[in-house]
Amino acid sequence: MVKLDFQHFRVPSGISGRDSRMGDARESFADILYMGASGIRAHALAMKIYKSEGAEEYTDEEVRLMKGLAERFCTPAFIDGLRAQIKKGGGDESNI
Repeated sequence: MVKLDFQHFRVPSGISGRDSRMGDARESFADILYMGASGIRAHALAMKIYKSEGAEEYTDEEVRLMKGLAERFCTPAFIDGLRAQIKKGGGDESNI
């Protein structure tokens, strides 16, 4: 299990990574899952993210799905933010 917080989501504001900005990514990332993935699991995960309040626990399978969709449809800054949250949340990003 990995704890991720899409309500308080930090992304780098430049390639150097020195600065970052915080924002609420719940609706925008849930929309990516809802529109870009298929299956009931993707639907359930999209709703879980959309309705989340702060840090929530996600299974390795859910994190793999998120990571795959992020790598296909999101900006590099978002991907780096997600990787940082996975690491901070107790996950081994390289194994997911």
